Amino acid sequence: MRGVGAARASGAGIGERDGRALVGVGPVGQQRPVIVVEPWPDRRPESESERTALLGELRALAQAHPHTRPIQDFLIHPALPVDIRHNAKIFREQLAVWAASQLEAAGR
Repeated sequence: MRGVGAARASGAGIGERDGRALVGVGPVGQQRPVIVVEPWPDRRPESESERTALLGELRALAQAHPHTRPIQDFLIHPALPVDIRHNAKIFREQLAVWAASQLEAAGR
């Protein structure tokens, strides 16, 4: 996820300290990649237009790199779930279920 971490330099609202994760959504072997970000509270989008702008900047950043170009889905999560045993390791399985529900609700 180096590209998303570099977003701060391009002006996007995601920086090195913000949470981000790449998860797979869908059946095993047919999963599609989804990037989920958790901006720090002082950088969270406060309006729909700010949210749309952040997601647009993330899409543009992904398009700038061949390895992330195929990623079409980006979501903003209020607090990424963490594995209680480590309290830092992102609980990707739980996050993937959340991402799937968000995409389904949006009709994607």
